[in-house]
Amino acid sequence: MLGKKVGIDLGTSTVRLVVKGEGVIAGEPTVVALGAGAEWSSAMGVAALEAVAAAPEQRLYRPLLGGSIVDPVAARTLINHIVTRAVGRQRIFKPDVVVAVMASLAGDQRRALLEAAILAGARTAYLLDAPFAAAMGCGMQLHGSNGHLVIDIGAGKTDLAVLALEGIIAGRSLSGHGGQRLHACIEEHIKSAHGIDAAASEIEEVIASLLRVGPHEERQLAITGRGEGGERTVTVTSTEFLPCVDAHVRPIAAALDEVIAETPERLHDDIREEGIVLCGGGARLEGLDRALEASSGIDVRVDGEPLLCAVRGTGYALDNFDVLKRNFMYIR
Repeated sequence: MLGKKVGIDLGTSTVRLVVKGEGVIAGEPTVVALGAGAEWSSAMGVAALEAVAAAPEQRLYRPLLGGSIVDPVAARTLINHIVTRAVGRQRIFKPDVVVAVMASLAGDQRRALLEAAILAGARTAYLLDAPFAAAMGCGMQLHGSNGHLVIDIGAGKTDLAVLALEGIIAGRSLSGHGGQRLHACIEEHIKSAHGIDAAASEIEEVIASLLRVGPHEERQLAITGRGEGGERTVTVTSTEFLPCVDAHVRPIAAALDEVIAETPERLHDDIREEGIVLCGGGARLEGLDRALEASSGIDVRVDGEPLLCAVRGTGYALDNFDVLKRNFMYIR
């Protein structure tokens, strides 16, 4: 088989791409710019952001919200750009493409993505549920009867799943519950409590420097934003964001309890022995592993490269098409 093998982690805020034999070659914002002037044009990722900043006739579109597709046209354009980046425009041999998506993604949206990949030039296109991809990407061996539990926390969704025998035994998808919701809670609190609109970079610094799950010593941070009278600098504390942290963690802990309760008893010992693995950008929230460990009574660890678990998993899946054909949607 001479065509390339392309894996895509289609995240709400970031899309990541891996080409077998070349490694992870791209991580871009999940945005596209479309413009209709003398010639129709489009761009994705950073190039899309730059195009919109330079040309007012260009409009920025975000194809996904909460892990779901909200703009099919933009999604098709995005997939076309990704495949073109991976294999080029001159394709003597068509690539095989695997796309990791939210586990609860609706059937019509799944079909639309598969069709978009074929239209983009794929020979065969497969969809892989994100927790399955993340589990493979962090090294879990899913072909046996042992049970494994993975939590994949992205920007727009959180997927939890118990996996065994190359399938999902029990799971939950929290659509719309991820890093973006936490970001919005911080942003709204700063505006209501301090009267300023903080830039995204300032809010990310708050999350990285101040947010902690569980007991901690209070910390402070000076941030700058625009309010009445222009730009102002205010001091925020870790304590004032505790309600945001609690609102973020509580649904994940509750979903974890539900997943464990639905898991067959014979798999409980496997999970307790191996522990729970946290993946995705949301896994980096300090203290989250300890909080979930305390609530579930099971050891929890964060993967060494949580942002890359799902895209690595698509790469491994490209070498196991039989598993994909037995368990996931595909088109050729």
